[in-house]
Amino acid sequence: MDISTSISFDGMDASEALRQMILERARRLGRFAGDILACDVVVSAREHRHRHGNRYNVHARVTLRDQVVEIGRLNEANASYEDPYVAANQTFDALRRRIEDHVRRRRGDVKTHADDARP
Repeated sequence: MDISTSISFDGMDASEALRQMILERARRLGRFAGDILACDVVVSAREHRHRHGNRYNVHARVTLRDQVVEIGRLNEANASYEDPYVAANQTFDALRRRIEDHVRRRRGDVKTHADDARP
């Protein structure tokens, strides 16, 4: 399934290898929800440090037919975000989990508790 994917780079040079990895990860999301309309990804360099390396933020937004799922990682004290590939992988892992949860709720596989059933 081809998913319309837009990728933009903010505060950094565009990387073709990173772009291809993001396109592949976005394409694989189609296995979890067949009704993905679009995927928008922004990779931004949050800081420009000389001694400890730059930190990267990856924000992804997936539009399904009935909902928009959005993930944006903020890099706080996690050194692994000094690598934009790791930041992108962690963002897409979280995005996949949210999409799976949404699909489960939509199918009715998640139990809900009625308020009147409680004592």
